Amino acid sequence: MNFLDKVFSGKPSRPDFAGMMIQALQKAGIETADQSESDFSLKLAGGTTIFLGNVYANFCGAPRNKRQSIVTEFVTAAASIPDLPSIPADFATVKPSLMPVIRDAAYFSLIQLMHRKNGKQDAGLEDLSKPVAGALQVGLAYDTEKNITSLDRAHFEKWGVSLDEAFKAAKENLWEKTDPNRFAGENGVYHGEWADSYDSSRLLLTELIYRLSVDGDPVAFVPNRDQFWVTGTNNSAALAGLLKGGLESHFKQGHPLSPDLYVLVDGTWKVHVPEDKTLRELWMKIKRQRDAIDYAQQQKLLNEIHEQEEIDIFVASYKIYERKDGLAYSACVWTDGIDSSLPRSENIAFMADVENPEYFVVPWEAAESVIGDLLELEPDLVPVRYRARQFPSEEQLAKLRPLAI
Repeated sequence: MNFLDKVFSGKPSRPDFAGMMIQALQKAGIETADQSESDFSLKLAGGTTIFLGNVYANFCGAPRNKRQSIVTEFVTAAASIPDLPSIPADFATVKPSLMPVIRDAAYFSLIQLMHRKNGKQDAGLEDLSKPVAGALQVGLAYDTEKNITSLDRAHFEKWGVSLDEAFKAAKENLWEKTDPNRFAGENGVYHGEWADSYDSSRLLLTELIYRLSVDGDPVAFVPNRDQFWVTGTNNSAALAGLLKGGLESHFKQGHPLSPDLYVLVDGTWKVHVPEDKTLRELWMKIKRQRDAIDYAQQQKLLNEIHEQEEIDIFVASYKIYERKDGLAYSACVWTDGIDSSLPRSENIAFMADVENPEYFVVPWEAAESVIGDLLELEPDLVPVRYRARQFPSEEQLAKLRPLAI
């Protein structure tokens, strides 16, 4: 069995997959493609970086007879990169090709950390976005036949237009590409069938959502870029089905977006926390897993940045634990004597004695009422972290211990 046969016959490791993509690029005439294991990417000639996470997820989640087409699409897109037309410098020319793209705020935060790591702290590289709901943000992209290119602050400065004007144009373009009949529905559950990389962006078209017949207020679920589901707040069976399916569609397909549910009230989307205990635990299961991924990526970049900049801070991990009754919870460890960066988890484990490791665990909200003044919100990080320079005093620890779970 040769290398490609081995990869296509099962789920390849990341290094094997990267090697396969390099071979495919070389076969297409792209000779220079160097693998970077640290961020799972390929570096092409001319300095272009292609991240492999999304295409890898799509490849592993696809039936074996569909995998070759995923590789072919990737190679075609990569081959077109050197020939990309420059983004027009005048707004009138670029306007018809503007499109809104929905992303999680963690995406924009990680991009900024990557710029910092690579020494590219240029304000012009900032991806501009507007809040949608919860952690969802909408940015702008320049859409061509073969590529979708994110737009940053430097482009707006060239055009001399306001952010609102550009977003208005992008939303109008999205409406023009939206056939309402492609919102298929059955038993009060609807899903988008546009398959144009902008399904989740239709979250912005609230007028379209209000046309749907659902039981209660409309609730949306956008587990990844290419899926947009809508049902009603009173349809518990449908909500359970969406959340159960979300465990697959969010983590095993490319371009993951949000683990949250969003309810549309008076034309505005808000995070919807299910009241039903079973639904809430399903939602929390997806949310914990997503937070664990985001925090791990963030932790890796912060550690690399701190090493480069010679900053001595312990970047604590976000961990998921399972109780004896099968329920799960997230926690981080706060250790005495260590300047730490803590992720926002459900619980904090306080370790007062490193030599004789003993710890007790307190729910975050309960602990915050005692030691909130010791937690300093770190700027510009999503998901959020708190700088903990000083460990709680003996008096504070005495107040915390009775709150332990």
